[in-house]
Amino acid sequence: MSGAQVRSGRGPLSEEQLDEWYAVPPMREGDVWVRGGFITTLDGRATGPDGSSGSLNEGSEGDHAAFGTLRRWAQVVVVGAGTARTEGYGPLEGPTLLVVTRGGDVPESLSDHPEVLVLSGEGQHVTPDRVREVCLEHGWSRVVLEGGPELFGAWVTDGAVDELCVTVRPVLAGGDGPLLTPPSTSLEAPAGELTHLLEWDGDLLLRTRLR
Repeated sequence: MSGAQVRSGRGPLSEEQLDEWYAVPPMREGDVWVRGGFITTLDGRATGPDGSSGSLNEGSEGDHAAFGTLRRWAQVVVVGAGTARTEGYGPLEGPTLLVVTRGGDVPESLSDHPEVLVLSGEGQHVTPDRVREVCLEHGWSRVVLEGGPELFGAWVTDGAVDELCVTVRPVLAGGDGPLLTPPSTSLEAPAGELTHLLEWDGDLLLRTRLR
């Protein structure tokens, strides 16, 4: 990471401006750029009282805009089977949905769907390297990891996430809901370098390089 000056701005931004704001550096052939796309509270919670992230981004125009921008950019969206079930995922318009599962248990609506790829570890965790291999086999270089936090934390521990794109809402959630990075996330030192900061109606939309 370069230590470059942080780019800052204020929303709202147009779709064209958002695409430019979330543009990534040029990639070499065979590279994969992995982004984590999340929303969190001031106390680090990744879900609202109902156990879903949807209850956090209600009323957040900025987060909806960022979410849509990342989906437009992505060729594939990676989620764990538990998150797909909790958040009610279905086939996506645009990017392919890739569901990773340790034991092969996925929502029935996603099983054997032609627009959904299920990657099972057959009793073992599906590693980031395995997902990367599959992405390269399909010619996908633009990857958005949408969760959940356990999956994101595992990928961060493995050094497999290039960038975190997160909306920070200025609210407290309390309770024992999942944190953006769970206690199982293992880092030798604090990681991350802020590159972009966009304020949008009180919410902070951050881009942070992780490697």
